[in-house]
Amino acid sequence: MTNFSSRRQAVLEVIQNMRCHPSADMIYEECRKIIPNISIATVYRNLAYLEKQGVLGRVIGAGEKERYDVELDTHCHVICDKCGKIIDMPYPQKLKGMLDECCDGMELSRYALSFYNTCEDCRRK
Repeated sequence: MTNFSSRRQAVLEVIQNMRCHPSADMIYEECRKIIPNISIATVYRNLAYLEKQGVLGRVIGAGEKERYDVELDTHCHVICDKCGKIIDMPYPQKLKGMLDECCDGMELSRYALSFYNTCEDCRRK
């Protein structure tokens, strides 16, 4: 992997340690604990760079704020309608087979699929 600046390395380490599909704002707050003078623009710029390099991905359909994911293997997301919590879920094998079959021989590099529900914590409230 490329040598990263201290700011880019901090952004990457923060998102790897959070393990919760964080938003850029959440990443920024954690980065400030390491580099107090880091700007939100620097965080966004480094997130865009890391995504372009294939180091992390964005979670599609996770509400108003973009959320990021360091798990790049093909998986689904279950997103809570109320609190926005995101849980990783493996692709159901039957669905994966159907997607592969529907693509008419095209080899897909990745899938993005999200399911929505109300999480257990929100249901208890």
